[in-house]
Amino acid sequence: MRKLAPILFAIKLLIFCNFLAPLIGQTLVGPDRNTLTLPVDIPIFLAGNFAEPRINHFHSGIDIKTNGVTGVPVKSVSNGFVSRIKIEAGGYGNALYITHPNGYTSLYGHLLSYNETIKQYVIAEQYRRESFAVDLFPDPSRLVVKKGQIVALSGNSGSSEGPHLHFELRETQSENPVNPLVGAIILKDVIPPVIERLTVYSLKERRSWVKPITTVFKKVNGIYKPSADEPVAIDAISGLGIETFDQINGTDNHCGVYKITGYLDNDRFFETCLDEISFAETRYMNSFMDYKSYVDDHKTILKLFVDPNNQATIYRFVRNRGRIELKDKQIHKLKVVVQDAAGNQSTAECNIRLDPTKFKHDPGFLPLYDAYFNYQESNTFTTDGIEISLPAGALYDDLYFDYTASDPKPGSFSPLHEVHHADVPVHLFYRLAIEAKNLPENLRNRATIAQYLGNNSYTSLGGTWEGERLVTRTRNFGSFCIMVDTVKPVVRPMNFSTAAELKSLNTFKFTARDDFSGIQGYRGEIDGKWILLEYDQKNKLLEYQFDPKRIKTGMQHVMTIKVTDQLGNTSLYKISFFR
Repeated sequence: MRKLAPILFAIKLLIFCNFLAPLIGQTLVGPDRNTLTLPVDIPIFLAGNFAEPRINHFHSGIDIKTNGVTGVPVKSVSNGFVSRIKIEAGGYGNALYITHPNGYTSLYGHLLSYNETIKQYVIAEQYRRESFAVDLFPDPSRLVVKKGQIVALSGNSGSSEGPHLHFELRETQSENPVNPLVGAIILKDVIPPVIERLTVYSLKERRSWVKPITTVFKKVNGIYKPSADEPVAIDAISGLGIETFDQINGTDNHCGVYKITGYLDNDRFFETCLDEISFAETRYMNSFMDYKSYVDDHKTILKLFVDPNNQATIYRFVRNRGRIELKDKQIHKLKVVVQDAAGNQSTAECNIRLDPTKFKHDPGFLPLYDAYFNYQESNTFTTDGIEISLPAGALYDDLYFDYTASDPKPGSFSPLHEVHHADVPVHLFYRLAIEAKNLPENLRNRATIAQYLGNNSYTSLGGTWEGERLVTRTRNFGSFCIMVDTVKPVVRPMNFSTAAELKSLNTFKFTARDDFSGIQGYRGEIDGKWILLEYDQKNKLLEYQFDPKRIKTGMQHVMTIKVTDQLGNTSLYKISFFR
């Protein structure tokens, strides 16, 4: 039975009013720049910087432009040893980790290739393990490198969206990425951050009831101020958000800011500083920014208030969780100072005044819900054909949970279950179980829970059977149903059409694609022996460099490539050729 949501979060107000975050002292992190060399010899311009907002994570390094090409020599920034080599189809692609005696480890991602010594070590391990994807941890004495030594060439491997070098510095002991632009790498940067807008959220009621109020800033005599003269309206309990970004000399890219400080009547109430992040905390980005605006409108609004279950340690100081609670209708002064890692800063100032009449309920929002989820507790919702179970801490705040079911989509074997809203973030994996409807027994092993993305597009989440229900884990809300995948992956030659062409080709290329559940694994063989096929996931490409040291020439060969998707559909490509 659907219920009417209460107007006030009484319990939450008590929590907000009594919470006082301590001042957390932080020192600037990173190695002394005088001990390092730069990772590339070309002028350094950035496509992205440390901790800038990304969906589901803070960016953990800097993205160095390579003039739109691959093959730029990459150097070790200091003496050390190769401590890890990770190769994967997605992620950082070809990545290299070098541990240094100063307590830090440098990471180089999306590489094209490694230097010859590292390359031969990697290939030997790939053949030994019969796997392209490897995660190697060489003995510290195996691959020792010197400061400035070329260790690789820059590339576009993994999930890269264009040629560049992803560079990180991590504390070796904690493995926490640190901001390389604070102490390690100094770039020419005299451009202060830009502050575009201020958003005021009413926190007095269920936040989605009330439309936030947005104020546009313009720069006047070096200070960002509202375009209009009247004070910005504040509700009885409000939270603020700002649209801000940084620009660095030599590039038009919008990068993340380093530090944000908020003042009310010259008293600091909020401060965050992005010196260091932890991978255990990186998903808190979804709470640091306004996730709904990011997903729905591609706007990055950084919040100057802290959700109850945001446990990120990026906050240096927070009073009353950043909530602003005015007790009078006098004019008060708000100031927000934004700083970049080079020390450039911008200031936004405006007057604010309590005026609850300006905060209107969204006329399209119905204050109905199906369950109330406390973020501190585990929560379960069950109705016809579906069960979801969220562990304690899966949510950033208490939630009025919505659920609807609609008719099955063509080709699906369950209703379309709309599990709350896709623009509300989830921090931890939760259990999602859906009951199949009229699914033939012979298709059970080809069934998957799929998330509907709109426009007849789906993504497969997999699943295992528990009785008549298919069960999976996800960290997203949205629309889900049961689909089946009986279509085999597609494998076909890309750079040749006849066997005769293989006699002289040094590189064999193949298209390998699966448009639903995705490729789970593949194996290539020549004459029954495993061969190293490099997999470029984003381009759906398998590539083999012919190796005469491992494959005899002057004879007939048989090559087979077997590709399997996530649901066990398999394709086999086979060709006989003379080499």
